[in-house]
Amino acid sequence: MTEPTEAVLKACPGCKHGVDRRTFLSVAATAAVLAALDACSGLTSPGGSFNGSYGGPLTVTLANFSTLATVGGVARVDGGSGAPTALYRSSATSFVALAMVCPHAGFAPVEITSSGFFCPAHGSSFSKSGARQSGPSPTGLLAFAATYNSTTGMVAISRPA
Repeated sequence: MTEPTEAVLKACPGCKHGVDRRTFLSVAATAAVLAALDACSGLTSPGGSFNGSYGGPLTVTLANFSTLATVGGVARVDGGSGAPTALYRSSATSFVALAMVCPHAGFAPVEITSSGFFCPAHGSSFSKSGARQSGPSPTGLLAFAATYNSTTGMVAISRPA
C-alpha cells in the first residue's frame, strides 16, 4: 500500500494511511448493493413513486368485489391499469373513488386498512373517504367522480387520462 500524498492528508486529516484497493472496492460494492435494494424496496423513488398516467375512465362491476356489497366496504378496483384506484361504498347508492397515491411524496399504492388508507413510506393516514387524518401528507387522497348505476350494478369512475 502506498502512503497518501501531502494533498490527500491536507484534504482528509483522518486518512493517514490512505485507502487500499480492497477497502475501496468493498465499500463501493456495499454502496451499490444498498442502492439496488433501495430501488427494489418500493419505499423510495422511483420504485414506490407514481408518476404515470391515471389511466382514463374506468367501469367497475360491483358483483366482482364482495367488499363493496355493503356500506363501508373498500376495494382496489383498477385491475393494474393506470393509477392504483380504490372504491369506497359510502351509502347504499353512493361511492367515492380515490387514487391510492399519497399526496406527500407520491408513494403508490397506499394500503387499505380497516379505518381507511395508510402510506407505509412516511406514515400518513387517510379516512375511507380519502380525508387526511395524520402524517406529513399536506392533503387528502385525490378523488375521482364516481357515478353509480343501480340497474346495471356498475360504477363509472372518471379518472383523467
